[in-house]
Amino acid sequence: MDENNNSIEFYTAEYVQNQGTKHKERYENHWKNHIRWAKDLVREYGKKSPAKLLDLGCSVGTYAIEFALDGYETTGLDFDLKALDVARQLAAEENVNPKWLCGNAGDFQLSEPVDIVLSFDLLEHLDDKTIKGMLSCVKANLKPDGIFLYHTFPTKYDHLFYKNRFFKRFSSIIPLPLIPFKKLDDSSFTQVVKTYSAFLDLFSLLIVQKTHQQIINDSVHPNPLSREKLLNFFNEAGFELIFSGEGIEDFNPLRVGQGRLAMKYFSDKTVAQRSLWGVVRISQ
Repeated sequence: MDENNNSIEFYTAEYVQNQGTKHKERYENHWKNHIRWAKDLVREYGKKSPAKLLDLGCSVGTYAIEFALDGYETTGLDFDLKALDVARQLAAEENVNPKWLCGNAGDFQLSEPVDIVLSFDLLEHLDDKTIKGMLSCVKANLKPDGIFLYHTFPTKYDHLFYKNRFFKRFSSIIPLPLIPFKKLDDSSFTQVVKTYSAFLDLFSLLIVQKTHQQIINDSVHPNPLSREKLLNFFNEAGFELIFSGEGIEDFNPLRVGQGRLAMKYFSDKTVAQRSLWGVVRISQ
């Protein structure tokens, strides 16, 4: 998804208002996990307040507001004016005053560099070209000793382990053919998963003339990433990894019955993780 694409219809006024409601209820819904991880990572690897923090792809400004409450000098950047209007209202209600910028995450320039750039739940919305542009901008607007924090969900093979748009009724049993391979080492198991994914793509091509990627191209998460692809993006952009994490339920709890086989048989496999998060810095 390109943020310059005016045909984007996901971010309607209703959607933005719903996000505002989720923000107000953030300590009771799954956002509390996201906030906790963001603060833990900043506490461990970032500078203390009043450091400067950019909430990139901020939507209604939850992280900009949260860190402003903790004393950070925060800025929220998003391409959606509707979301930024809601962000201003929410910030005023909580008596904080982040800066708000309307701009493209793949092509932006700040008035001064920041110590921390935080991008949670953005990468999966962007196409590869925009991600590369974003990382270039992050590098240009980050202090030399600054850090970039990320979280992305869902991951590339989520459709095999947790939720499948095409094989909806069979999502819970799709991982079954992978069970005999569960004792393989992580790398070998990943290769099996890639082969299995290609087989299912062939099947869907025969039925609906679309691969899984083509099916999700017009969804709200058109670019689910793998750890391998993410690290390639960072390396190409001149960043080095200083911490990485991955998990199944850490950020986004499973629904009842969802991912039952994945949890039982593949919880130790990188390719079966639903979320990827971590911290990078400009290569020394």
